[in-house]
Amino acid sequence: MFLNFANWLIYGILGFSANTKIGSALHFFVYDVIKILFLLFTIITLIAFLRSYSNNAKFKAYIEKQPRLLAHFMAAIFGAITPFCSCSSIPVFIGFVESGLPFGVAMSFLITSPMINEIAIVVLAGVVGLKITTIYLVTGILVGTLGGYIMEKLGFKKYLQDYLFKLEGHSAGTTCSCAKDMTNYTVKERLANSINYAIDLFRKIFLFVILGVAVGAFLHGYVPQEFFMKYMQSNNLLAVPLAVICGIPLYSDATTIIPIAQVLIQKGCATGTVLVFMMAVVGLSLPEMIILSRVMKKELIIRYCIFMAITFTLVGYFYNIIF
Repeated sequence: MFLNFANWLIYGILGFSANTKIGSALHFFVYDVIKILFLLFTIITLIAFLRSYSNNAKFKAYIEKQPRLLAHFMAAIFGAITPFCSCSSIPVFIGFVESGLPFGVAMSFLITSPMINEIAIVVLAGVVGLKITTIYLVTGILVGTLGGYIMEKLGFKKYLQDYLFKLEGHSAGTTCSCAKDMTNYTVKERLANSINYAIDLFRKIFLFVILGVAVGAFLHGYVPQEFFMKYMQSNNLLAVPLAVICGIPLYSDATTIIPIAQVLIQKGCATGTVLVFMMAVVGLSLPEMIILSRVMKKELIIRYCIFMAITFTLVGYFYNIIF
């Protein structure tokens, strides 16, 4: 349906040729925009509805009873199924820490949450296939699990802002707007709330999605394949760390960066290099670090960035070996 509409609009109504750069770029843009935005709204509504039956307080109480490594794994899983709005990672992380959840477990959530979400996984599977998406998903959860565990063992908790230690063990009421208590809501009320939440979130992100697709469309139509073949092939040992470094100043959620990743892979870039570029953009962005300064001292932010950059680099080399 979406492909037929793009064909009709670009090649039929506007009269562009598929063999031209501008025709190819515009077709890519229209097709991906309508496809991704449709998936976004539909899945955000569905996940918000399902999440209305969950309870963060019960999750905290349950996870504290588990063996520590399993608790890290469960927190990473929880991070992977949270929506990608900013209210779903850092504020929830703050709430976890303030309520007394172990620091490392909260970090496992924080690491995984930006990199993986249910919407991005669905979109990524449609772009790069189920095999690569599954490996990306498993790797992201493992990075979150081990990252939080290692940071806790290294004693990074002492680098949290001092006020958190005063609040630790007490509920600070730090919750995101999408986590409101709907225990007594009817199904109709839950659905209406989910749609309203989807509309509100959609308004906040759709321009970023369009921008990301536009960049992808430009790369698809105008950037020579030889550029990427030369600098981002798997036989270029510096390509992976360079991709990680280049991703840090950028800001995007996982869904927005996927169209760009799609084009980079199509242009001949090594798959592992592109995937860790995605990870760096969504998990190490400068805006995220600025927000984290609310709860982390600069010593922890620096250690966090170094640890994640090294981890992403190693993961990138691993990806390039197996793909």
